[in-house]
Amino acid sequence: MKKILLMATMFVVTFSVNAQSYKETFDSNSLEWTECAYKNGVGTAIIDKGVMTVSSKGEKKGLSALVSATSGVATRVGQNTFFETHCYAPIDVMKPFEIQAKVNIKQLADDRLAGLVFNYKDGGNFYCFSFNDEFVKFIRYENNEVVGDIMQGIQWKGKRKTDMLWTLVNDGQTLSFKIDGATILNIRYMPLSYSGFGFYTFGNQDLIVDEVTFIQ
Repeated sequence: MKKILLMATMFVVTFSVNAQSYKETFDSNSLEWTECAYKNGVGTAIIDKGVMTVSSKGEKKGLSALVSATSGVATRVGQNTFFETHCYAPIDVMKPFEIQAKVNIKQLADDRLAGLVFNYKDGGNFYCFSFNDEFVKFIRYENNEVVGDIMQGIQWKGKRKTDMLWTLVNDGQTLSFKIDGATILNIRYMPLSYSGFGFYTFGNQDLIVDEVTFIQ
C-alpha cells in the first residue's frame, strides 16, 4: 500500500514539473493578437493599459459578407456583427491542454453574445463557443459555412457576475467550456488541427480580457 501511495505521489510531482504554462497579461502584444479598428464602425480589438478590449456594433453598418483583413474578422448576421480577434497559441493542440481567460462582460441578450474561437485556421475555418444569459452554443465553420452546431440552455446560480473566468479544456476526447469553474457545455470527438485561439463578440457588445493562461 505504501509503495502504491509513493508511486502515485511521484506521478503527481512528475506531472506538476512537466506541466508548462504561458500567461498573456497584455502588457505587450507578445503573441501577436490581431488588433484592428474598422473605419466604418463594425468593431475594434485593441490592446491598451494591460487589457484587450473587443467590441462589435449592432447597428445596420458594416459588411454585407465575410471580410478578412490582416487583423480581425467581421461577419454580418442580420443587423448584427460578429467580430473576433485571435493569436496562435503556444500549445500543441494534439495533446491535452487548458486555456483560462479572465474577462469582464456586462450585457448579454439574444442579440448580444460573447465567446471563444479556437481550432482557428482562418476567418472561414474555426470552432467557437458562444453564450448569452439563456443558452450556450458550439459552432463549426468550414469555408465560411456553418457545418454543425450544438446548443443547450444555461441556468445561472444566482446573479451572473460581470467578472468571469472562462476555461477551455481539451482532455484528448472531450472539449469542455467552463465559466467560473462550472462546465456549461461538453463536446466529444471534435479533432483539433490548428492552434489559433481568440475571442469574439456578437451584436452591440464589449468584452474586456485581462489575462489569458495557456497550460499544457
